[in-house]
Amino acid sequence: MTDNSDIQAALDSRDWSGAEVVNDRPRAKIVHSVRLPAEWSEALEAEADRRGTNPSRLMQDYILAGLQRDSAAPEGIVTISRAALHQALDAALTNAA
Repeated sequence: MTDNSDIQAALDSRDWSGAEVVNDRPRAKIVHSVRLPAEWSEALEAEADRRGTNPSRLMQDYILAGLQRDSAAPEGIVTISRAALHQALDAALTNAA
């Protein structure tokens, strides 16, 4: 176990002359809980493993990307999946006939 003299010796052995004092405290992080279906959770964990990260960090990346995309999109533009587009077109054509 490390005692106080070991800690002090480690601190004394460093050159702190170029150090900068930062008084600003980082903003608090807020926890938001989400429940996912098992298959989504498994896919999230697999993708996080593939990227060499953890599911929490991957969700943060996804949320940030979504927020940035939404804020960059012109007002009134909505992004939908190709499958949803095809369903909407099929429904419109069926109703028009």
